[in-house]
Amino acid sequence: MVLKGPRRGMPLSAEGLDEILDGARRRAGLDHATCHELRHTCLTRLREAGMALEAVQAQAGHRSIESTRVYLHLANDWLASEYWRAAELIGADAAAVAEMLAVQTVAVR
Repeated sequence: MVLKGPRRGMPLSAEGLDEILDGARRRAGLDHATCHELRHTCLTRLREAGMALEAVQAQAGHRSIESTRVYLHLANDWLASEYWRAAELIGADAAAVAEMLAVQTVAVR
C-alpha cells in the first residue's frame, strides 16, 4: 500500500516500489540494491536468527527445501557457531549418557 500522496490506500505499483527502494538506497549510501537482494538478505537473517529452515521455506514460498538452501547466503561465522553449538550439545549428551551408564553399572552390582 502507498503510505502517502494521491495514490494513498491503493496498491503499490512496480514503479512506486522502485521509487521507494531508490530513496532508501540513497539514504543508506548504497550504490546498488534490488528488491530481490533484499529478499535474500531478509530470509538469510531470519535463518541466522534461528528460524527453522522449513519456516524460512514457507516464508519464501519455495516448493523445495533445496531451493531455500540455495537461496540463503549464510555467513561462515554463523555456520561455525552453529557447528560448535551442536558439538557442545552432543558432548553434553555423551557425558550425560556416560554418567547414566556408570550409575546403572553400580546399581546392578
